[in-house]
Amino acid sequence: MNLAVNARDAMPSGGKIVIQSANVAIPEGAASPEPGLPPGRYALLSVSDTGAGMTEEVKAHAFEPFFTTKGPGKGTGLGLATVYGIVEQSGGRIFVESQPGQGTTFRIYLPAVQQALAARATADEAKLSDYRGTETILLVEDQPAVRKLMRNLLSSLGYQVLEAGTAMRRWRSSSRPGNPSR
Repeated sequence: MNLAVNARDAMPSGGKIVIQSANVAIPEGAASPEPGLPPGRYALLSVSDTGAGMTEEVKAHAFEPFFTTKGPGKGTGLGLATVYGIVEQSGGRIFVESQPGQGTTFRIYLPAVQQALAARATADEAKLSDYRGTETILLVEDQPAVRKLMRNLLSSLGYQVLEAGTAMRRWRSSSRPGNPSR
């Protein structure tokens, strides 16, 4: 979702977003389609846009938390950092290809599942109760659609969800403690 939102934002006058998936097998000793991607079976998710693209300097910082090229109030700089974290924690790899004026493509390689899906589904259903909770979670997300999706998912698992569209609290100078009204 974060990749699609970023693609949309990179095309303020419109454009094209292409989302593709494929199964990829890289045999031992074969050339890898990406630098440093080890041999194995992968599920590939690719998100491309025809937007503004990125310079080499922007690409070098793209996955850093709080790095953003968007203006104030337009983003937190956590979207790509979150995607990177999820992909890496899943044992996958993410690659970006972009040039200014030429758009951007993100390719995510996730290790393919080795066990049969039917057996895994049964095991997952048995563990679903492990993911129920009664705690309260503070959900901070600037994209309303992503925030709604996450709120619904967490609520369905029993969590109390407090929502915020930004981590920043806006203060008026007259309402700050210790600052008298002028």
